[in-house]
Amino acid sequence: MKYLIGIDAGGTKSELIAYELNDNPIINIMGGFGNPSVNLDKTVNNIISLIYDCVNELGRENCQLIAIGMAGVETGNYAELIKKYVEGAFVTDTIVLNDAEMACKAYFGNRDGILVISGTGSSCFAQKDGKGEMVGGWGHLLGDEGSGYHTVMQVFKNIIYKFDRNIPFGNLCKAMTEIVGGFTRSDIMNFIYSNEKNKVAALFPVIVDYAREGEPYAVMLLENAGKYLAELTEVAYKKKNFKGQVKIGLKGGVFHNSCSMLSAYMGEIQKRLISYDIIDEDISTAKAVCNIFKER
Repeated sequence: MKYLIGIDAGGTKSELIAYELNDNPIINIMGGFGNPSVNLDKTVNNIISLIYDCVNELGRENCQLIAIGMAGVETGNYAELIKKYVEGAFVTDTIVLNDAEMACKAYFGNRDGILVISGTGSSCFAQKDGKGEMVGGWGHLLGDEGSGYHTVMQVFKNIIYKFDRNIPFGNLCKAMTEIVGGFTRSDIMNFIYSNEKNKVAALFPVIVDYAREGEPYAVMLLENAGKYLAELTEVAYKKKNFKGQVKIGLKGGVFHNSCSMLSAYMGEIQKRLISYDIIDEDISTAKAVCNIFKER
């Protein structure tokens, strides 16, 4: 049986889905993170391990194409390196794209649209007339507002501001410090500086939980994230010179696990764009391999 492999490699985890040539999914495997800008060696090992698990079950000779959407791969020559490693290991035609571009192909194929992603990182990818362009997605050092990592870091910045000024912590800040192991300066610094960003971003659900309980600070953080991403969507719309209605895809765990954030995004986008069609289904980036294979 001939098949295709699509991989969504993100800052926290990676997902491999193998598809029959008729787009029917046949295997789904989860693995470790896949962002080379965080750690190249671990990223390569995680991706190679995922593919090995798949081809060992389905047969290496039957794989027709491997397509990988990977966070951070547009930096330097990471895309070329990952492609070289994978093709060297499996002798199979491989395409490596930025995760936003590949996700866009999963949602829209070759059609026009804007994909907004919010997971460990955040970005916006606008596709028009067969050409795509990234807006935002500058990484955690330069931006990533509206992402899980950035939102968690806002809490820790609030913690250290209050720590230095002897201001009592609120409930969310108390919960975060307890989770990281303590309230001291060394406890906080050790967690932030000793962990990769995916582990920091993994605390995002704590913010969501407190927002559901009505914690005002938590609600504000999520609303701010949603509003920022709506503003970024408008920037992409204008930059690519869209006219009239546009399809907008919403992707990522931050969107789909936070009602406060999604509600804030929808409220803000309504103010900024006159006509749009929201695709709120969380379509796997891996499915892009089916559209790419058909195009080829």
